Amino acid sequence: MRRYLSRIAGLLLAASVLLAGCDLSAPGGGDGLDLSAGPDLSREAAERAARAFLSNWEKRDYAAMYAQVGPKARSLFTQEQFVSEYENAAVALTLESLAATITAVNQQGTTVIVNYDVSFQTNFFGEIQDTGRTMRLITTPDGWRVAWTRMDIFDRLTAGARLERRSAAPTRGNIYDRNGNVLVQEGGRSVLMRVAQEKMADVDACQTLLARLLRREKAEMIRLFSRYNPDTIFVVGELDEDIYQAQQGALLELCDIGNEPIDTAVRTGRRYYNELAPHLVGYVGQIRPDQLDDYTARGYPPDALVGQEGIERAFEDVLAGRPGGQLLIVSPTGELLRRIAEAPSEPGQDVYLTIDRRLQAGVQEILREAYNLAQPTWAPDSPGAAAIVMDVKTGEILAMASYPSYSPGLFSPNAASDDPAAAIAALRNDLRRPMLNRALQGQYSPASVFKIITMAAALDEGIKDTSFTLTCDGTWSNPADVLAFRTDWKPEGHGTVDFVQALTYSCDPYFWEVGAAIHQVDPALITTHAQEMGLGVPTGQTILPEETGSIPNPHAYRRADGSGWQFGDTINIAIGQGDLVVTPMQMLRMTAAVATNGTLWVPRFVLKVQPPGGQPTLVTEPEVQAQLNYGDDVFEAIREAMCDVTLDEEGTARYIFEEWYEWQGTDLIICGKTGTAQTGGEDTPPNAWFVAYTPHDDPEIAIAVIVENSCEGSEVAAPITRAIIEDYYRMPRSSWPELWTEGCIPLGE
Repeated sequence: MRRYLSRIAGLLLAASVLLAGCDLSAPGGGDGLDLSAGPDLSREAAERAARAFLSNWEKRDYAAMYAQVGPKARSLFTQEQFVSEYENAAVALTLESLAATITAVNQQGTTVIVNYDVSFQTNFFGEIQDTGRTMRLITTPDGWRVAWTRMDIFDRLTAGARLERRSAAPTRGNIYDRNGNVLVQEGGRSVLMRVAQEKMADVDACQTLLARLLRREKAEMIRLFSRYNPDTIFVVGELDEDIYQAQQGALLELCDIGNEPIDTAVRTGRRYYNELAPHLVGYVGQIRPDQLDDYTARGYPPDALVGQEGIERAFEDVLAGRPGGQLLIVSPTGELLRRIAEAPSEPGQDVYLTIDRRLQAGVQEILREAYNLAQPTWAPDSPGAAAIVMDVKTGEILAMASYPSYSPGLFSPNAASDDPAAAIAALRNDLRRPMLNRALQGQYSPASVFKIITMAAALDEGIKDTSFTLTCDGTWSNPADVLAFRTDWKPEGHGTVDFVQALTYSCDPYFWEVGAAIHQVDPALITTHAQEMGLGVPTGQTILPEETGSIPNPHAYRRADGSGWQFGDTINIAIGQGDLVVTPMQMLRMTAAVATNGTLWVPRFVLKVQPPGGQPTLVTEPEVQAQLNYGDDVFEAIREAMCDVTLDEEGTARYIFEEWYEWQGTDLIICGKTGTAQTGGEDTPPNAWFVAYTPHDDPEIAIAVIVENSCEGSEVAAPITRAIIEDYYRMPRSSWPELWTEGCIPLGE
């Protein structure tokens, strides 16, 4: 006990010594110990704390907000959980910003009540005014802290309740052709077809019929059938209901489709009419993970279908309309506790395209027919093709087909396939690249079609005139050339030719000579004129993705070894060879420019946008990208040469059109240019080009066709162009060349 009392006495003595050295009269303790120091618990301090909390909310600094909440809230929510509550609320709101205004501050003992209003600016609901809100602050050893609960986010958001945004999807708009014919229809009806081979009267005839109706190569149908046993019932595809009804008799007779209920099923959904122009209209699909944040912020539910390619994607905002919805607080049992905001839905608008449905169907069918007929010869080696038709007076695209094609409906959740995921994977991995829009994204050597550019450059710059002649014996040489001599595609030559004849006959030596003359002045003149006429540059349209190709600039050109542009490079590009690639759309624009004395159009795909039964909200106008001032004589000379390609006895496509002119009995003249682009070694078939416009005296349309790895341009691309013109003018369809079943012949260009 004595030892304990001694320790107490010692402590008291130490305390008296310490106090003796302190000036307790000094305010705040002076230099001594401030026994009154502590947190500011004034009403003003509470208001400052409330303003800081709301300011941090405005800045979305949720961690700083958490640092201001009281101990009870911290015991119930970790910082991570607290932050998550606010982040989830921001997502549900589609929050863009918020502003808080304190309206009153009242102190009740150790508690301060702060009344305030919040204005939420949201992407989906617009402005939400949430007034009459209350915040409680309490005293703690650390000062004023927010007595936070989930109701500080929204009143009635009690424990277990959830903030929920319910969306109401409007009807998606349709897509129509220029004449109001449906291309894509929301709620359209189609017939899903199933077959069993053992039930068929004629398997081969059924495959032929299905290939035609479904726009497939017959070889593709044969491969599909080979996967199943004779008694297996499997899906072959779907047809629009009206097409199915028109072909129902033939389908029943040859394929036994429709004989039993299991064989067909009517489906309703977003219908792509006859699978027309898929590379243009695109498709809808589920929101991808990388798109989720963007679309949910715009009010889309996570499982919504959105435009993923083509017009469906480019015009998503107008086609989808405005999703409606409500922001609700719902109890754990689903009871509605509070409706915070509501936004009405707005139906989607319809988009009217420039294409003609009848012509588009014809162009796609022409390419399919060509590949089916040419199976004995060039088709098996050819990965694909493209064909485009433009109105030369407006720049409107009347038809655009890329082959092979694909079914846009495959990407819908109710796709007509036994295994949609596998079908999509096969489509994406197909070496023929059916999803590639070859019309805008295919990049090819222009071959002899590029001679139009060389001719324009020489005539416009005054380097040569149309009277310049050259005697072509089939070979050509120049001391500046690294090659001893070059050989024309026609070994015996073309005789003495002038500029017009040289383009008509596609005489290589003539254009080598012209290229040599241009090289002496400035080799970049060819590049300049090529770009002025739309090659190797953007087309100006922004609706669909496109490649720009490449036309080399001699002044900036460098090889891998560091060497620059040489004489031989100019000679090569003068006939469309060398390091230059273009797209079919660029070649089409160039052809239309020739037909119209230099009007270079921006390709036009959309005519208007309008709500059903309403007035247009968007009407497009023709757009001229450039007007080429080369002089009428330049374009007249090129046009004369192009018309002679099908008229002159030595024209490179004369043999394709000679009998056709007599058979059709029309004054219509087709003016065009062939091109044959080597793509590899001697065993690799060339790409076939044909560009054309018609009529010759008052041009209406321009056409560009390319067929990959096939035969000469005159052998393959020219007959396809001829068939397209027949469809455009509603002429009888002429027969395909016999050489497609017998083999290509060395006719040159």
